[in-house]
Amino acid sequence: MDFTFKKPTHVVALLGLSGSLLLFIGYPLFSLLYPMQIPSLYTEYMTPFQKITLEASLLFVQLLFVFISFIVVPIIWYSFVNRLSLKGMFARLQLRRAGLGNALLWGFITIVIAFLLTMVIGLLYMYLTKIDPTTLSNIPDLQQFFSVPSLYLLVIIQPFCEEFFFRGFLFEKTTKLGGNLFAVIITSVLFGVSHLSYTYAYAAIIAVILGVLLSIVVLKTKNLYSAIFAHTLINVASLTLFIFGKSFWM
Repeated sequence: MDFTFKKPTHVVALLGLSGSLLLFIGYPLFSLLYPMQIPSLYTEYMTPFQKITLEASLLFVQLLFVFISFIVVPIIWYSFVNRLSLKGMFARLQLRRAGLGNALLWGFITIVIAFLLTMVIGLLYMYLTKIDPTTLSNIPDLQQFFSVPSLYLLVIIQPFCEEFFFRGFLFEKTTKLGGNLFAVIITSVLFGVSHLSYTYAYAAIIAVILGVLLSIVVLKTKNLYSAIFAHTLINVASLTLFIFGKSFWM
């Protein structure tokens, strides 16, 4: 079924999708144009229990927004607009167990290519801009709010939600609008824009490139698990390398 403004349920689905795009695409663009210094929420007067409670609350809110925007909203669209069952949704999203081994293999290949490209681009970017390499990662920003265990939880859970939305739902919709190349470009650019609020242009550039690689591997394997696997391991490896002082990107 195609979208129509005549159906209230379709309008609800559109409002939900608009909210997701506004939060994760619109806000980063706004923060780029009007940068704001985010003050630390932790003070020296807080007890350890208060800090843990605040961190747990921040982590819950972060994951809740991600889950609703990237998982619930697409499911609402598929249910209200496309009238699909859960099985039908999984088919559209290419979340399938068939060919899982091949998907994971290509996911691993994508990881290797992504890190090689990131190293080259990172070195070139530092050479051209003379920027401090410690500013290329978004992890220091995240460390203002989250401890290392919380960061690992974020980088393990969030990639699934992002892939569900960008390389799953949005990719499927944009492919129907303009074909594979159009879908790769649009979803990768939007994925890059969503990372603008982390660390200036570099994070967005790397995210666009990663988006292209993840889109290609999904097209190659016809399985979203390839991108989920690659994205998750890239994030986990990047966080681990950063902790040991060797990170180029996250």
